[in-house]
Amino acid sequence: MKKLRYPFLILSGVFLLIYLVALLTLPSKPDLGAFVEKAAAYNVEILRDSLGVPHIYGKTDTDVAFGMGYAQSEDDFETLQDVLLATRGRIASKYGYTAAKTDYVVNFMGVWDAVDSKYEEEVPDSVKTIAEAFADGINLYAAQHPGIWSRFLFPVTGRDVVAGFTFKTPMFYGFDSALGKMMEPLEPSGMETNGETALMWNSEEKAPLGSQGIAIAPHRSEDGFTRLLVNSHQPLDGPVAWYEARLHSEEGLNMAGGTFPGVPVIIHGHNEHLGWANTVNKPDLVDFYEIEVNPENEMQYKLDGQWVNFQKKTAEILVKFLGPVRWTFEKEILISKHGPVLETDHGLYAVKWAGAGEVRTLEFMYRINKAKNQEAFESALAMNAMPSINYIYADKEGNIAHYYNGMFPDRPEGEDWNAVLPGDRSELIWKGYLPFGKMPKTVNPESGLVYNANNTPFSSTDGDDDPQPASFSETMGLETRETNRSLQIEAIASGDSIIGEEDLVDLKYDLRYHPEYPPVKRLQYWLSQSDMDAMMAPAYRAALEQLRGWDLSTGKKNETAALALLTLKPLISDVNAPDELLVEAFKNAVDDLLRFYGTTSIALGDIQKLQRGEKEFPISGGPDILRAVYTDGLNEEGEMVAKAGDGYTMFVAWDSTGLKQSRAIHQYGAAKGQEASPHYNDQMKMFTDHELRDIPFTREALEQQVEERYHPLDRE
Repeated sequence: MKKLRYPFLILSGVFLLIYLVALLTLPSKPDLGAFVEKAAAYNVEILRDSLGVPHIYGKTDTDVAFGMGYAQSEDDFETLQDVLLATRGRIASKYGYTAAKTDYVVNFMGVWDAVDSKYEEEVPDSVKTIAEAFADGINLYAAQHPGIWSRFLFPVTGRDVVAGFTFKTPMFYGFDSALGKMMEPLEPSGMETNGETALMWNSEEKAPLGSQGIAIAPHRSEDGFTRLLVNSHQPLDGPVAWYEARLHSEEGLNMAGGTFPGVPVIIHGHNEHLGWANTVNKPDLVDFYEIEVNPENEMQYKLDGQWVNFQKKTAEILVKFLGPVRWTFEKEILISKHGPVLETDHGLYAVKWAGAGEVRTLEFMYRINKAKNQEAFESALAMNAMPSINYIYADKEGNIAHYYNGMFPDRPEGEDWNAVLPGDRSELIWKGYLPFGKMPKTVNPESGLVYNANNTPFSSTDGDDDPQPASFSETMGLETRETNRSLQIEAIASGDSIIGEEDLVDLKYDLRYHPEYPPVKRLQYWLSQSDMDAMMAPAYRAALEQLRGWDLSTGKKNETAALALLTLKPLISDVNAPDELLVEAFKNAVDDLLRFYGTTSIALGDIQKLQRGEKEFPISGGPDILRAVYTDGLNEEGEMVAKAGDGYTMFVAWDSTGLKQSRAIHQYGAAKGQEASPHYNDQMKMFTDHELRDIPFTREALEQQVEERYHPLDRE
C-alpha cells in the first residue's frame, strides 16, 4: 500500500477546512441597531435602591416587562442566556456534548411543537406583549454588549419566554427525575415521586428543592395584622436561584418579590392587596405505558388489539466541539397516542405528563401578579395552567389559604397509577384534568394559621380544618409525607398561641430537628444498639457517645452538629438506607473531622460557610431544617459550603387598609452575575446573622435611597 506523504499537513488541512466551513455556516448576526430603535418606544425607568435592587417603573405593564428583561440582563446575563439557550434546545451549542441531554429533553417534550402551534391562538395578546417586551429588553442589552451573546440564540422572542414555562414547570414536580428512573437498566416496579430534583444542564448533581410558607390571620396575630412568610429553598446559584425585583405600572401592576432568570413577572411575593409563597409539591403527575411493538413492523405498536402506526420526528441537536466548530446530531423520536416514547434497555415506554404542551402559564402568573382579592387569585388558579406548586396565600381582608395546586390528570378509577401501565388499552390514556374544585385546599381555618413545608396537604394548619384523605381520589397520588420542617412548624405554633412579628421570625429561623423526624429516629435507634461500642475503635466510641448527647440543634456554636449532619446525610436522602451506609458516613465524618481539626467537637460555624467571591461567613442550619442549608459535605479544605436551601426570604404584613410592612433578605445580593459590583455579595452578613431589611415599596420611601436611575437606552 502506498503511504500518504506529509500526513500531518493533510490532517491539518482537513481541520482547517472544517474550521472555515464552521465559520461560514455560523448564523448571521441579528440587526442589533433595530433593537435600539425599538427600545425608544418603551416608557420605563429603572431605579436601583441602596442595595442595587431594581425597582422598575413604567407607564404600562409592557413597559415594565421591557425594563425587567433589561435589568435581569444587567445583573446576570450569562445565566439568563443559558436559560434561554436551554429552552431553545441549543444549550449544547455552548457547553458541548455533556449538555446535549437537555436539548434532547426539550425535543422529547415537544416544547417547540406546542409553542409554535398554540402561541397565536392560546396566548392572549396582552400576554404576548409582556413576553415580547421582556425579550426586547434582553435584546437591547445584547446590542449594547457585542461579543457576549450567542449567535445560536439572538434575537430572543416572546415565544422563547413562553416556551420556558412549557419546558421547566414540569421539572418542579420531578418529571426529569421520573424520566431518569425509567432509563435505568432494571425495569422499575413503580415511579417514585417524592424526590426533590430540578434539571440542571451543566451538572450531574441534583440540587435539593424545598421551601416553606406560613400565613397568619388577624385573629391569631399579636397586632391584628395578616402575616405571610415567603421562604423558598432553592439552589443558591444558577437557573432557579432567586432574583429580586420590584415592578410598578400605571396599569395596576405593583409587585415586589422573587423570580427566576427568564421570567418577566414576580413568581412569589406581594402587592398592596395580597401575597403568596410557593413551595414544591410532588403529586403523581407522570404516567408510563409499556409499549408492545409489532414484531413484523417496528413502526407499529398494539392498541386495543390493533397494530397502530407510530408517528415520528427527528431531534436535531447542535453540539459544540472546538471554537466555532459545531456538529448537528440527529435522534429519531417515536410518538404514540399516549405521548413520546422512551427507548430503554428493558423496553419501550410512552410517557404522558401533566402540563405537556401547556402555553398558558405566563398568563396565569400575570393574572396573580395583577390580582386584587382572593376571588381574582382563585380565578387564576382555576385556569389549571400551572402543573404543580403549592400556594400559601394571605390578603389585607384577613383571608389566608393553602392551595395544593396541580394539574391532576382525570384518570379512571381502579388502576394502580403508580405502576407502569399497559400501553395497549386506550381507556388508560387520560384526556384532561380535574377542575379547581377538586384541588386540596385549606381556606380560612378556625385556628388562623396555614402552612406548607413540602409536606402532605392533609397537614396544612395547626387546627382541625385540614383536608381529609377520604375526600380525594387515590388517582391523584397526593403526598402523605411529613418533613422535619412541617413537624417543627406544627410543634412550635400549636396551642392557639398568639403569634407576633418576632414570633414568626423566630419560627422561621428555628434550628432544631424534631425528635419524631424519621431520619433522627433512625439515627437514635442505631446509636442505641447495645453492641455498637464493642464494634468500634476508641476514636469512634468517643464520637458515638458525643452523638448520643446531641440536642438536635444546628446552631453555629453547636459542637456536635457537624458530626451529626455528616452522619445523617444518607438518611436525609433515604431514611431506609442500609446500616452499612450509615456506618460508612459516620466513620468518614469522624476520620475527616479528626484529619482537618483534630477533634469531632467543633463549632458548626467553624466548618459550615456561606461563600461568595472573597467573602465567607459562618451559617447555621442544615438539611430539612427551617433554616435550611444543603452542602456537598466536607470539601478539600475541610469546609461545608452552602449550595442550596434558604435564599431570598420575605416577611409581609397587611391590615384592612393595605400593606403595612415588607421585609426581606437575599443570600448574596442583587447583582448575581456581576462579581465587580458591590452588590454581588453585600447582603451575606445580614443573611447569615438572620437580619432583615425593609423593602421600599412606595415611591416616596424609594426616593430616599435611590442609588441610580435610568432608561435602558441611557446605558449606550
